[in-house]
Amino acid sequence: MQKTNKLIDNLDLRSLRMLHVLLDTRSVTKAGESLAISQPAASRVLAQLRHFLGDPLLVRGRHGNTLTPRAESLRPMLTEALGAISSLFEKETFEPVNAMMSLRIAATDHGAAVVLTPLVQALAALAPGITVEVAPWSAQTFSDLETGKLDLALDVESHLPENLHSRTLFKERYACLVRQGHPVLDSLRKDGSLHPGKASAYPQIVLLYPVGSRLEGDDVLARLGHPAKRIAMRTPYFASAPLLLADTDHVILLPSRLGQTFAQSAPLTLIPLHADTSFDYRLIWHERTQKDVGISWLRAQIYLLFK
Repeated sequence: MQKTNKLIDNLDLRSLRMLHVLLDTRSVTKAGESLAISQPAASRVLAQLRHFLGDPLLVRGRHGNTLTPRAESLRPMLTEALGAISSLFEKETFEPVNAMMSLRIAATDHGAAVVLTPLVQALAALAPGITVEVAPWSAQTFSDLETGKLDLALDVESHLPENLHSRTLFKERYACLVRQGHPVLDSLRKDGSLHPGKASAYPQIVLLYPVGSRLEGDDVLARLGHPAKRIAMRTPYFASAPLLLADTDHVILLPSRLGQTFAQSAPLTLIPLHADTSFDYRLIWHERTQKDVGISWLRAQIYLLFK
């Protein structure tokens, strides 16, 4: 093993390339010309190869140079080795339609419904071999991006640890979701928006978001200075919103895109708030995947969904 390591340390790629050409042409002159090196330099490389391999490799005869048995045995191994080295430096390509890979993306219900649902629909046609695995957002999300346990994440966070990148997918804002025929609909402004103070008169369902290792309530009305008179429920399960609103006068304040999804699938009404509640929704990834062709392609598909 020590002898092999010493050989590797003293031979460079040019020497291996010359050996490859030498075995094909059986000529030191032609091998030197092929690599644009002088005859003396080619002879020195051959001498070095003979020394480390312990074999003359090329023997002069009456009908020209011939290869030793050792040299003949090296030809297929050398071709394979140089091919492997060459592939190391080839630019990686990505063919979506033939790609077979699994990607882990951390998201809340919000991101899963608004971003990942249309993404999976798009991948069904563009890259059917890609599997998207959704992971819950947690206190470990950022470190999991660093270690490779996660590939991407979706969140509103703008203050990111070192080596994490983000890109805003869209501007979001909060809206009020109620059942159809809710009495608050009689309090809308002329532009169709709802003043937060009007919504606070009804029992509120507060949605919980993961913040570090705990869940915190996203009490939009309280942040706007109009806390609800009563909190009917706190829940981390966004998808239960249509069931919680049916046959009650409860209200839920939630991101408008998510609210639109619910309003399209259940007898609910989404009301824009007369207040500035806008925020950026971001795609987040780590520097380690910045140049990965597969993940870069997937990021681009997500960008296109919200262009």
